[in-house]
Amino acid sequence: VTATVRLLNERTFGDEADADNLTARINNSDVSLDLAYMTMKEFLYSPLTLTVGRQNLKFGNGLIIGDPDTNGISDGHLTTARYLPNSLDDLSLRKAFDAIRATLDYDPLVVDLVYSDVDENAVGLEDDTTLMGVNASYMVNNDLTTEAYLWQRTRRVAGTTPATPAPLLNEEDQDENLRTIGARAAYTGIENMTLGIEGAFQFGDHFSNTVLYPDELGANATALKNRKVTAYAIQAVANMVMPNKKYTPVIGGSYTYLSGDNYLSDSDNYHGWSAMYEDQAGGTLFNKIMGYSNAQLFNLNGTVRPWEDVAVRLDYYYLRLNKPYSIAAVAAPVTLSGVTGDPTYIMQGDKKDLGNEVDLNITYDYTEDVQLGLNYGVFMPGDAFAKNNDNNATQVIGTMKVTF
Repeated sequence: VTATVRLLNERTFGDEADADNLTARINNSDVSLDLAYMTMKEFLYSPLTLTVGRQNLKFGNGLIIGDPDTNGISDGHLTTARYLPNSLDDLSLRKAFDAIRATLDYDPLVVDLVYSDVDENAVGLEDDTTLMGVNASYMVNNDLTTEAYLWQRTRRVAGTTPATPAPLLNEEDQDENLRTIGARAAYTGIENMTLGIEGAFQFGDHFSNTVLYPDELGANATALKNRKVTAYAIQAVANMVMPNKKYTPVIGGSYTYLSGDNYLSDSDNYHGWSAMYEDQAGGTLFNKIMGYSNAQLFNLNGTVRPWEDVAVRLDYYYLRLNKPYSIAAVAAPVTLSGVTGDPTYIMQGDKKDLGNEVDLNITYDYTEDVQLGLNYGVFMPGDAFAKNNDNNATQVIGTMKVTF
């Protein structure tokens, strides 16, 4: 039996001294309980490990499960009054779920059963967000590992039971029961190369509203309704290490397809991919601008080590929409992130070129326990952005990591 506790402080550097921003000073002084869980090995049964409490959950590459509020937002304290809502939350390190996890280790088969109360919302109302599912990993041989999973997210508009807008609906008709089924395989049989592929399909339903889906027609539709979901995602990854070459270069690439729905659609069927609880694109500008949906993402990357303790990585991303975020050729304001309250962007109709991003990341292993990092990124909007808001976006992030 082991117990794990981790404290976390996330703050905007220097805001504690801002006398005009009391909320920021309080938030930046807070120390949060980030992890708090108990692990019981051989619980009642030799192959069974039970983990209970606030814990990190990440399966595969984090396409489905990894971050309770995705990489685009966080419930941490990186938002302050002097910035736009949620302006820094994509940089949060908070990843923990309140969950119960049962792991059955039948080597080479490992099965995880998970239940999580992701968001309690209003106490006394049936408006919680819950996650339950199973993930099975099987090592076929030393070169091939496979995974299969089924997850269900259940939620309802916070604070409602039942709906008050006309026409009145049954409580069950407001529920979102979104199910994601998928499989993943990783192959290392080619020397110095790793290949991976993952496919997932979403089905179930969601309640038409502009709170959970800001870009949906929602309340402006002829009737509020429960829409059937049919969506899918595909991801392929490849990496090659060249250990015998000068500077030990590593090259890689990935392709991700996330299905999308027609903008302001009011049909009975919804085809937009839900990011669920993805944990893939943290620290990149495009991840803050857009939700992990309705897009194709192309990535090429390379890493070299000019010195033993220094690694330099360059990433290039090309992003393309699957469905344009406007009607005909008319420009329209859109919340690309899919999060209510986030900034809106003026998107040009019939255009799918979302943009390009380049990220340069340098890490320096100062000692065995201390690592320094510097990241520079620039996002260059494509034709999908109207000309009055198509300036480049840049960011510089410095990091220091101490392990003890």
